Amino acid sequence: MEGWDWNLSREGYLSLGYYIRSESECARGEGFAGSNNMARPVGFIFIPSDRDLVWNYLARKVLEEPILVERIFTETDIYRFDPDKLNIRNRSSDGKWDYFFVRRDLSEKHRRTPNGFWKEVGEVVPINAVFLGCIIGFKRSFVFVQGTEDDPGATTRWEMEEYSLNQERHLLRNDDNPEMNNYVACRVYMENESPSDCTVDSAYRRDAEEAGNDDESMEVDSS
Repeated sequence: MEGWDWNLSREGYLSLGYYIRSESECARGEGFAGSNNMARPVGFIFIPSDRDLVWNYLARKVLEEPILVERIFTETDIYRFDPDKLNIRNRSSDGKWDYFFVRRDLSEKHRRTPNGFWKEVGEVVPINAVFLGCIIGFKRSFVFVQGTEDDPGATTRWEMEEYSLNQERHLLRNDDNPEMNNYVACRVYMENESPSDCTVDSAYRRDAEEAGNDDESMEVDSS
């Protein structure tokens, strides 16, 4: 099937950020995109860790290296649209979400759309990689607000996580084609008002925490 390397092992898919769904999740069809979009191996849903997303996808995009599993990300200027006008391909009983590659001016701090703006919330989170001993990227969180920064309206339930590379590290810069360094990866999502007690995403992240996330506990050299 186009876009899939069927020679990848079970462990191979897990290393790329996939989560093996339970029988009940499979029965509900959770995590699958529409039939006109990407197909996934039976029993797998794409819920990458921050490190997986930055290292296996964003870094490969910026450095123009092959991405092992295609069509996970849509390349589009998401700021041309309000989030409810984006083509969100993934839906479940808990909400809807999708992943995007966005080429933006990294010096521009504002993230405006036709009828609103993305407001940054919380702190910038560094993303560490044990195998490199350094920070490889950063995650910023946003909520979508109607109106403008000068005259804000209602805060919506749309949220976004934006991932960027740590380009102070030479191996994460594309010096041959500098325009590629403007790419970021975004996860745009909206949870339902009454999500189930245990979502696929929360179950995966809880399992990862129980296994021990040494990325978050290590001391790194960010230089």
